[in-house]
Amino acid sequence: MERSELWMRIRRLKNSPRTGMTRHCAWGAKDDELLQEGYRASATKKRKAIQELRKRHPDWSANSIWKRASRLGLVRKKFTKGQERLFQRWSEDDDQELLSLAGEKTLSFIAKFLHRSHNSVRCRLGWLGKRTRTQYDGFARRTLAEQLHMGRKTIQKLIARGLLEVQDPRITRKSISELKGSGILSTMHMVGEALPGSAMDSDDSSSWTQPPEAAQGSSELISESSAEVSRAKRVWAEVGKKLDISEVSVRKLIEQSRLRMYDPRITEDSFRSFCRRYGALINETFLDRETRAWLRGSMDWNPTAGQEIAAEVAPGKVHALQVRTCSRCGRLVRGNGFFRHKKRCRAKPH
Repeated sequence: MERSELWMRIRRLKNSPRTGMTRHCAWGAKDDELLQEGYRASATKKRKAIQELRKRHPDWSANSIWKRASRLGLVRKKFTKGQERLFQRWSEDDDQELLSLAGEKTLSFIAKFLHRSHNSVRCRLGWLGKRTRTQYDGFARRTLAEQLHMGRKTIQKLIARGLLEVQDPRITRKSISELKGSGILSTMHMVGEALPGSAMDSDDSSSWTQPPEAAQGSSELISESSAEVSRAKRVWAEVGKKLDISEVSVRKLIEQSRLRMYDPRITEDSFRSFCRRYGALINETFLDRETRAWLRGSMDWNPTAGQEIAAEVAPGKVHALQVRTCSRCGRLVRGNGFFRHKKRCRAKPH
């Protein structure tokens, strides 16, 4: 017999109709009762119940008994991982758990915790009038800068100088590796490292921009920094030792966003302390009524605190006193940012 004939014979035997698979089994009340007792008791009694049914009905197959148990609701249906409740309706308890987790946990965590899909959780939150965005503690740098009408670089500088604290001041490994690959670190080592007064710090001569321990123009700032050793100072000192640079250089690299932190959101306590000690850095004329009331009522804002430091920064903010209107979109833009907006504005002229 040739090879092709053998394969044809195998296919014929493989696809031949099987007998006894569609045979009807007449289940009685006693058979159902025996099957239910076995499944509900234990695995051992379940096997004994199946063996007893096979003895009573020799023509019954094990598959027919399992199908009967499934119809009676005795077999727990197996799903793939994370799909246990994919097609189930949302109950009131599910909605309560979902609302308690929304805003505090990520979408992936909620879906895994409730055994639902991402789309199911997102649609249910939308139906309940909630968002999937996680609300973290603290203030984002961009949001705080827009609300206080301060530059983002100014906020970053305040963080680097220790006037504002963040949630997690640790430096990311990615930013350290990028700094090493950029060649800036090797250049700093060749020129004897960038210390205050060197080429790296020549563009910032104001005392408020120096680190708290190096500030010469404010005795209040020196006393505050010497009395409190923050976590950021310890972490950045360790980074400086690893990179073989001083802590001042680490702060400068953070100001320039060459070294990035894991969680740069500003803590509420540090911002309240900033409003209480250095409130003069916030220009009251730039604030709207709601922001001014929020700062006074919730953040203990003292507009006269830290005037010595604010006097050095005030000359650079004279341009922000003028508000211009865009002729295309009609937007009010404060300061020199108007010219940048005018170049980028794509609205049609009125």
